[in-house]
Amino acid sequence: MQIHIDRRTLILLLIPLVAIAAGCASAEFIPTGKVYPAKPANCELEVFSSRTPDRPYEEIGIIEGEGSMGSDSLEDVLPEMIKEACLAGGDALILTSSQRAVTVSGDADFLSSDEELHTVATVIVWTDGE
Repeated sequence: MQIHIDRRTLILLLIPLVAIAAGCASAEFIPTGKVYPAKPANCELEVFSSRTPDRPYEEIGIIEGEGSMGSDSLEDVLPEMIKEACLAGGDALILTSSQRAVTVSGDADFLSSDEELHTVATVIVWTDGE
């Protein structure tokens, strides 16, 4: 028994697989204050999600993190945000917002959807010298 799949059907079957494989998380640093020397991309960084720090700090920028196509969880996006904060010379991140959105696209023959996560954090440095 031989199965024949035309080119259009094959392409339509492959698009979701390629989209899943191409899933990505990214982050971008936007400076808002003084510039500090970069730290290694894998530096240790504190992350505050439910409160602000108890010690004095200075804001040096914000980071916008995004994840989509299978990399749309905070566990996927946060490492990219931490990396960017380290490269910006930050000591800690204060998570300020995280929103999830679903995008549907296509036409009558083929619809696809993608969940996206958009997270914003403030990058800070300690000012108490500890």
